Amino acid sequence: MAFHLGAALAMVRDRARSMGPRALLLPHDNPDPDSLAAAMGLSRLLEREGMVCTIGMAGIIGRAENRAMVRVLGFDLRPIESLDLSSFSIVALLDTQPGTGNNSLPASRLPDIVIDHHPLRPLSQQVPWCDIRPEFGASCTIVWDYLKEAGIEWTPDLATAFLYGVKTETRDLGRECGPHERQAYLELNALADHAKLYSITNPKLSREHFAALDRACRMAICWGDLLAINLGSVPYPDLVAEIAELMLAYEHARYCICVGEHEGQVFLSIRSEDEASHAGELIRRVVGSKGAAGGHGMSAGGRLHHSVRSDAELKSVYDELVARMVAELSISQPPTPLL
Repeated sequence: MAFHLGAALAMVRDRARSMGPRALLLPHDNPDPDSLAAAMGLSRLLEREGMVCTIGMAGIIGRAENRAMVRVLGFDLRPIESLDLSSFSIVALLDTQPGTGNNSLPASRLPDIVIDHHPLRPLSQQVPWCDIRPEFGASCTIVWDYLKEAGIEWTPDLATAFLYGVKTETRDLGRECGPHERQAYLELNALADHAKLYSITNPKLSREHFAALDRACRMAICWGDLLAINLGSVPYPDLVAEIAELMLAYEHARYCICVGEHEGQVFLSIRSEDEASHAGELIRRVVGSKGAAGGHGMSAGGRLHHSVRSDAELKSVYDELVARMVAELSISQPPTPLL
């Protein structure tokens, strides 16, 4: 069904009149620049319709660049556990969907808005404002489309947030992007505050970051063109994806799987050089019924349902995930250490 912004905004106005003007905008857990930019943009749009918007979050913003984005652009993020969900007439999920396992909206509360560029999930079809566009390279590009249609003024901070969202999600238009991302990038580049963008993209890195990189290099195992890494305990979940992206730069790697534990939960990330590898489908097969996972052609992430209580338990889980990955890729070469 075609999406119509005018009809969606009419629903919001009706809801505000009948149930009150408060809206909660919720990115996925451990939010990234794409989801944060989408939340900022949607808040500007809904506020013009008379809504009072709160951007909630769950998890941790651990990556240095993402923390810098929040600080430099003045995001006001409220922990979801501190919010009374019944006080909001509108709840929006951004860059995530109900039933994916990567957001903290209770299953008993169906959202009123879902905006995402990942494949459609069944529960999303029950949502009044459902705009799922897998052909887009970023969720914030969908919201960029809204703001252009609605004639919202682009402030430098808003443009900077969106430009950084597109940059990171598409790796500077080099990964899984289309004409919408290229056009958004071109227009936003002329409007953004590049001094602030520099501050965001060049933050100081913590000791934990370098410790994790050191461990990744020492623990990495090569299975043919697959690089597999057990990071052990990590200070924030995003570090698993961050290391997977960095380690894919190894000259003989076409795939990378990285596994880590944070507060007992197991996170994994897959990166691929080839969009045709369908990393999102691959990770769902690797995880199976053990957790929730998804992604795109070249990048994917997941979280397991059960927790681990020791390094030995994590190693056992890691070994099983890597064995499944090796089988999926039909790798026959024996494992060898990277270093």
